[in-house]
Amino acid sequence: MGISFRLSLREEIETAVCSSCGKLIHPREKGVEFYCPNCGEILIRRCYYCRKQAVTYVCPKCGFEGP
Repeated sequence: MGISFRLSLREEIETAVCSSCGKLIHPREKGVEFYCPNCGEILIRRCYYCRKQAVTYVCPKCGFEGP
């Protein structure tokens, strides 16, 4: 008599996208994520290259522009 059960390894993963350039951010990349400094409601994600080059981003909710 064997016990049989099914494991599911499928997990939903949210892909991180840079708020400045729209590029996918690899988990090992030195990207950063933070909430909008103005409204504090929208999660802003920035890739390493946009951070290093100070590319601007815009909050879709309040319109705040940051470096």
